[in-house]
Amino acid sequence: MIKAPSSSPMAFAAAAAALVFVSAWGADATIESTCRVAAAGDRRVDVAFCTRQFLAYNGAAEADDWGLARTAALIGINLGDDAIFDLTHGKLFPPPADKKAEAAMDVCVKAYDQVGLAFAKASDELRSRRYAPAKEQVARVAALVQRCDAGLAKVGLASPLPKYSADCLQTAIIALAITNLVK
Repeated sequence: MIKAPSSSPMAFAAAAAALVFVSAWGADATIESTCRVAAAGDRRVDVAFCTRQFLAYNGAAEADDWGLARTAALIGINLGDDAIFDLTHGKLFPPPADKKAEAAMDVCVKAYDQVGLAFAKASDELRSRRYAPAKEQVARVAALVQRCDAGLAKVGLASPLPKYSADCLQTAIIALAITNLVK
């Protein structure tokens, strides 16, 4: 007589852990391979950054190229919003000391608001499968980020946002590169 496999809690836990591991590895492989293909098309794509951002985003593991391009735009919206929050809530440095510094900080807040808006418009265009207008919106990000950094430099302040600037630029590059993969 053949015995049925053990249904002990330990066996069930081991099987569940194996399933989770295989599923996570498969998602990582799909996302990483898309990031690698995007990097082959645009050498500015940082594959490790691309993979980390998508693995941290709920639902990205199941997305195709079109979905990942939209996810990149959504990540960009979040980055813009996070920069505004940190700027307006004193998370990056104390409130501006004079009117010039205050005006420069206001320029940054407006610039990052426009960064989020550019990514949001790109997401809308991608949702409608209008790729050229989506790429135009994402292409605006570099100038907007530079507007903030240049405004601060004019009044003698170092940008408190180097990570946000770099992450927004890299996210824009990734969004463009993956949008170029969509057939």
